[in-house]
Order: sequence, then structure tokens, then C-alpha cells
Amino acid sequence: MNRYLDPQITCQSIICENLEGKWFILIKFANPGGVVYWNNAAYKAAGTTIAAMTPEEVMQLTVALPGLTDYSAQERFAPFDEKLANGFIRTISEKRRGTLIESLTKLPTDEAIKRIGFHNTNAQRILLGDLKYRVVKYDYDGVPVTNEPRYGLFGLLNEDCLAEVQSWTKSQLGLTSDPYPFKALKEGFANAVAHAAYFDGDGDVILELFPDRLCVSNLCLRESQYFANKWFSRSHKTVNKVLMEALRLSGIVDELGRGKNLIFAESLRNGMMPPEVVLEKGGRYDRWRLFLYGGAQDSQHLRIFQRLKEMYGDEQKALIAHALVLWSGHTVSSIRQYVDGDSSRMFAQVLSDSNGPIFYYQKNDQIVLRRWVRVLLGEGKDSKQLSPVEDEELLEFSSKMQLQFSHGYLTPKELRGYAGMGDTPSEVVLSSQILKRWTVMGKIKKIKKGLYQFLSKETVKNFDEFLKVFETDQSSSAPPAAPNPTLPLTGGNGFLK
Repeated sequence: MNRYLDPQITCQSIICENLEGKWFILIKFANPGGVVYWNNAAYKAAGTTIAAMTPEEVMQLTVALPGLTDYSAQERFAPFDEKLANGFIRTISEKRRGTLIESLTKLPTDEAIKRIGFHNTNAQRILLGDLKYRVVKYDYDGVPVTNEPRYGLFGLLNEDCLAEVQSWTKSQLGLTSDPYPFKALKEGFANAVAHAAYFDGDGDVILELFPDRLCVSNLCLRESQYFANKWFSRSHKTVNKVLMEALRLSGIVDELGRGKNLIFAESLRNGMMPPEVVLEKGGRYDRWRLFLYGGAQDSQHLRIFQRLKEMYGDEQKALIAHALVLWSGHTVSSIRQYVDGDSSRMFAQVLSDSNGPIFYYQKNDQIVLRRWVRVLLGEGKDSKQLSPVEDEELLEFSSKMQLQFSHGYLTPKELRGYAGMGDTPSEVVLSSQILKRWTVMGKIKKIKKGLYQFLSKETVKNFDEFLKVFETDQSSSAPPAAPNPTLPLTGGNGFLK
């Protein structure tokens, strides 16, 4: 049973009974209200046929089942820490209003806990009792300098602990401001407490502090892998319902599935590296490890995010675009699993936006950063002069495209599109300088303001008619824009081949 049955709480007892001189092994099972695994597989039966369930079927059943056995709701007679309990009661009183809540602070501590509704339960022990967690601090070489056991997980969630983390990291990095976004820090700790698999090893919650990052980890159910790194998703599953309700009552968490997005958004808004979840094998259960990156704000990332907000006029879409920039080393198929619901539509819009911060090279399932993003990340400014090689390749590519599709006519906006530039004032000036240089070189001629033509042996027919089209819809960069084919990229400079 210990080796093959998962979750272990499905088996409530194993006893031996003697009946008329014969021994029997009696095993008592109880439906845990969740998916049960035997030897790493969940099974379904149809008549006399038994077959292993697919991961999709397991997740569908996990979300649908009611969770009849809630470990945090089970009866547990255990003492509580008076200081933690009073702090928890004060937190509830500050977050909630009403006669019932306001009267909590006037009651004896044990009576107040009874009024909340989780007296003498595992939830009480987890938050306020003798359940142990560890806080480990490391130096720059990754060597532990302290390894301190602490008791009662509300101690991990209260403001004293959050302030300790900020203060210690500030001293390591020599900063004057908080190294971690407060909301991301608070939500990250709350997720670890709310979703730990306490029925095995008390959840084994560990907070590890490094000079420039932290890791908060806990044991979790195997199906939690479904939620890992789903930063743009509201899907969630609660296995500790009474514990979650106590945390929700105190305002520490909500149960709407917004916590993941909040952690991610707060990190990006504050110019930090995106958070990351890693799942590791942890015996009978997996270990969920959330990494948050701290330190000084990255001015380049802040500038990119601000520019994306101005470009899209929607912060959520800007967050998705910024995430795609940061995840440019991953394939799009691997990134899609981080997104669902309404965010999927925004994800598709950003991915297909020809004027956005990225190119989607569909053949290789690859994200390629546009030139203005690479320049901004590398040098912290909006534009950079083209190298001779870049200038030559841009001239060759744009002339081929325009001669083939637009009778050789070119607008500054089209040129910026070919060069992977944006539309900031500095990039507008740079595109004008490029066109002037090509005019002096005799590669193009100026037809009128905002319209140039590549010089070739071909004669352009119906010029007057073509010019009328341009004047009619100048704002849309007429003449008709060249198609945006999905083609491979040349190495290094980002121009379409």
C-alpha cells in the first residue's frame, strides 16, 4: 500500500483478524474525493474492462470531484501558539467588517478560534500549532549560513516574516528599496501554505533565501503539474478547503485563481525576471518549487513594458507581449500551456501582430525578437544605427519585396517594418536617415514626402492611378503593403530573408 497507493489517505487502516483459526487481512478504504493512483496510474472501468486513464481524463476528473476528504478539516487536538493566534485574529478583524468579526478581539483566544470555525482541526495546527517549516539562508557561494526550524505556518504569512525577507535581502545586495514586489512575495508564500500536501510529512514547507532570489517549496499532489507556470490562467484546485477558507477569511488569499497571474504581473511591473515553478520528485509526492527573483529594478525591462502598454493600451495584453519577449528562448508550443481562458485570445493576437515586439517563425515554432526590442534590451535605448552589413541586407531585402509586390515604392513605415523597428520618434528619425542615405547613393529616388521608389530597369505603369491610391489611404501605408510571408531569418540581424 505504501509503495503503490496514492493518495495514502485512501487507505484508512490495515488490520489482521482471526476467524475460526484462520487469519484475514482487512483493508479499509475511503473515497478521498479525488483521483486515486495505483503504481503511478489511475484506472477506469467499463464492464469487465479496466484501462489506465489519460492525463486529460485525470485532470477533468480531478477538477470535477468534490474533495470529500479534506485533511485540513479533520479533527486534531493540538495546542496553538498564543502569539500566532492573536496575530491571526487581529488580521481577520482588520480585513473584515461586521458584528461577528469585530467581536473576535474581545473574546479569549480559544473562543475566538472557535468562532472562526476551525478549532481543534488540522487547519488550526497547520497555521497556529506545532507544524514545522524551515527557513534556510545561503551566502553567495550557495552555502547555508542558517537553517532554522519554525512552527505554525501563519508565521510565514505575517508581515514580520515578509519584512524579514525584504530586510535580509536588502542587506545582502546593498539596496535601499525592497528587493521583492510585496504582493508577489505575499502571494507566493500563501500559495505554498494553501496547496501543500499536508497528509505526507506535514507538507514539508521550506523557504530558501539566496542573496538575489528566493525559493519557497512544498510537497504537492502529482496533478499539480497541470498548474505549473500557468501564469495567464485562472484554473485552480483546492485540496485543503477549510485551510483555504481560513486564509480567505483573513484576506491572505482568495479562491478565484488570480494568484498566479498576480505573482507574474507584479514581478514584471517592477522590472524583475519572471517567476518560475519547477516540479521535482519528492518521494510519494512531487515537490513544488516557486522561484522569485529580486534585486534592483531592470530599467530596460521597465522601459519595454511601458512601451508595450502604450502600444496596446491594455496592461494584460502588454504583460503577455512582455512575457513572450522574456520567453523568446522557448518554443511557442511549450509556452501555450501557460495560457488559457480569455488570455488565449490575447496571446494569439500578440503572436500574430506584425507590428508587435516579436516575429513568430512558425516553421521552427520559434519566437524572434524585433530589432527595437533587442536594441532596447542590449543598450537601453530605442534605436541604434545600422551596421554596414545590416544596411546592405536591409537594402537588398526591401528592394526585392517592394519591386515584386509594390512596383518598387516604399514608405518609411514599411522600411521600419522590414528593419524590425518600432514607431518611436528616434526610430522615425533613423528610418528617414536611412532613406536619405540610399537616395544619395542612387539606390532610390524620392517621389514625394513619405514616398520613395527603388530604381530599376522596369518601368512603372499607371503611376498617376497608383499615386491616387497612396494619397487616399496614406495612413495605412499605401501603396498596398507587401504580404507578410512566414520565411526563415538570417543569422544575427533579424531581417527577413
